[in-house]
Amino acid sequence: MTSHNIKLLFLVLVTCAFCYGKAQKNRDLGDLSLAMDIIEQEYIEKPSREKLYQAAMKGMIDSLDPYSAYIPVESLKPFQAVFDQEFGGLGVSLDGPPRRDRLTVVATVFDSPAYRAGIMPGDVILKIDDFDSEKEEVENVSTRMRGREGTEVTLTIERAGAPEPLRVAITRAKIEVESVLGDRRRMDGKWEFKMEADERIAYFRIELFGEKTTSELESAIRQVSGQCKAIVIDLRDNTGGLLNAATEICDMFLNDGEMVSTLGRDRRVDEVYSAKQGTLLPDSVPMAVLINEHSASASEVLAACMQDRCRATIVGTRSYGKGSVQNVIPLDAGMAAMRLTTARYYPPSGRNIHREKDAKPEETWGVMPDSGCEVKLNDEAFKKLVERVRKRSDPIANGMSSQAQKEATEDAGQNQENSDPSLPDDPQLQKAVQVLQDKLGA
Repeated sequence: MTSHNIKLLFLVLVTCAFCYGKAQKNRDLGDLSLAMDIIEQEYIEKPSREKLYQAAMKGMIDSLDPYSAYIPVESLKPFQAVFDQEFGGLGVSLDGPPRRDRLTVVATVFDSPAYRAGIMPGDVILKIDDFDSEKEEVENVSTRMRGREGTEVTLTIERAGAPEPLRVAITRAKIEVESVLGDRRRMDGKWEFKMEADERIAYFRIELFGEKTTSELESAIRQVSGQCKAIVIDLRDNTGGLLNAATEICDMFLNDGEMVSTLGRDRRVDEVYSAKQGTLLPDSVPMAVLINEHSASASEVLAACMQDRCRATIVGTRSYGKGSVQNVIPLDAGMAAMRLTTARYYPPSGRNIHREKDAKPEETWGVMPDSGCEVKLNDEAFKKLVERVRKRSDPIANGMSSQAQKEATEDAGQNQENSDPSLPDDPQLQKAVQVLQDKLGA
């Protein structure tokens, strides 16, 4: 056989294989379309073709992993609004399955409708109007929580210590979400980032990684630059967000070198993120990063990077273990989207972060606190922590608490300077402060 004939035969085989593959795909699509046609024509009640299509998309993508999802038209804007940090709604930050067993309030936005209505961190949302929400994922209830300004929604909540569920009617309003919080809120509504417990230490709580998070944190750090000699970054209950926000924040504290890499199918290198020259704070400024079992995704990127690069001490409890990266792919001319897991991320050490469904505690996953810095909380300690966070986010409650403590210490003839009587109610933060004070020589 001549070389010409061999080449021709090869081309024919390749073409046949391509056509077979395409024919198989077309056959699958044809069967799906046929099934939809039969259901539309023969089902005992006339269905909506749009709903059939959405159910098919949802079922297909839901079969992949817990983090891939179909985002229908009505859910896309609320989904994007989380990261844009501006929407019409109640002003609550939520977490739920698969990270928590139940739909739970993590935080409320200061002076938001939910805040004014008395919704508290730790509240479990049982119903949104008449919709049972307790076991629903956050994405599934976001459209019910958000809505046009001026409209009303009723939440049925379960609160620790309350004898029965509470029903609270709340009117929606425009919400601008802060993603970087401080040690306590001042009477003017702004955050104080210098810690009451020790003004040499600055405290920054990152609630989510959104479009504005990097600029918010940079602005907050510049407010205390030159005044503080150490910092705490609190990532507890932060379930993630934008990967680029996490890498930008890593870059604030590193002068060079790898921060995180992403690997796609067959462990092919997708992208390597490296720090640029220059830092927002000198390397001599010690850092502590707080994590817990609900710190996930972008939070773990930041914590693992700081740990691997020996830039910060990690305090708290083992993180959640979500080491996967999702891309949002537009569908339906940009009106809907698919959130698809396309890669896994790995910190500079290359260790595994992702926790598989059947992973055992002794296996490598998540981010572990540094030696001697694990601080676990029982239920009672958690309740005290939630109450402390609530009070320090409320300028009136915080102001009253500070004034009462000042009067008590003055009566006892004690020194009030750099005193925070509520700090023991947050043992994890207290441990982080102690670690930094040791580094500062206090």
